[in-house]
Amino acid sequence: MSPIVTGKRNPTITDSSELRVTLWGTGGKRSACPTIGLRHSENPTARQDQRHHGWVAQSVEQWTENPRVGGSIPPPAILQMKYDWKEAGEEWSQPWGSSAAQWTGTIFPRIRECLPVGTILEIAPGFGRWTHYLKDYCDELWAVDKSNECIEACRQRFASHPHVRCYLNDGRSLKMIPDASVDFVFTFDSFVHPDREIVEEYLRQLGKKLKIGGKGFIHHSNFGEYVNSLRERLPEALAKPFIKAKLLDWAHHRNPTMTAEVFRALGEQNGLYCVSQELVNWRGRRLIDCLSLFVRSDSAPETPTKITRNPNFMREAAGIRRQWRTQT
Repeated sequence: MSPIVTGKRNPTITDSSELRVTLWGTGGKRSACPTIGLRHSENPTARQDQRHHGWVAQSVEQWTENPRVGGSIPPPAILQMKYDWKEAGEEWSQPWGSSAAQWTGTIFPRIRECLPVGTILEIAPGFGRWTHYLKDYCDELWAVDKSNECIEACRQRFASHPHVRCYLNDGRSLKMIPDASVDFVFTFDSFVHPDREIVEEYLRQLGKKLKIGGKGFIHHSNFGEYVNSLRERLPEALAKPFIKAKLLDWAHHRNPTMTAEVFRALGEQNGLYCVSQELVNWRGRRLIDCLSLFVRSDSAPETPTKITRNPNFMREAAGIRRQWRTQT
């Protein structure tokens, strides 16, 4: 695999609000730390072959404590679990109140300038909770998932919408999608889990499947920013009580080999240039996720990537939930 080349462009970074960094000492006591603005480059990313040493153990604990983890990626094979889709993915929108509230308050405002379009490609739709909304903003929608259960559910759910086509893949191939045919690619709650190699392969293909000028919105892991932190060097036995006390965060199965910077560089290698990247927290304090908006272009744009660190993403979700409940 070729090395990451970050390119010559220097992205600009803005803070959506004041970010307070807190250090935790022995015994779980918080030590004072000045408020600072962090740049993405101040935290080292993991090497390509580096893995978080406690990830498997943590995965077991997470699925024991909270078996409902977002995305259409199944639980670790070590647990031999099959996910129960009885709520069709609605359970992952609980912090927002419902998938309708999450779409209206969080997702759509971030992609409204990309819609409507001719053709949308959705990767890993699960049971179609976002497909339900995306289908109204295009002439044709292709949904691709590696789960036969998910694809069959989507085919049944959207059987009355002939412009929605659902395809089963192997978890990395887009060979069923014609080259230069996609105006907008979307995936949410899924790309936070796969290894970098899988994300890289999808970006390589999207560099061909998207039309010139076509755009994409991908929700992916930024957990690699934290793999070398003191928190991740703590033995799981020591970290567990602080996690249960909500003094430390779960990793939520985020992949430790991916960061906003790595994603941006992989995209640029395939003619996909990030217009903006929003680093967000996910049911915790750390900004372990990233929302990347990018465009396919024959040349790098003159405007640098706008990078925003948003530690209030889950507060936004809570506010949307409260508003949604008052309206319903």
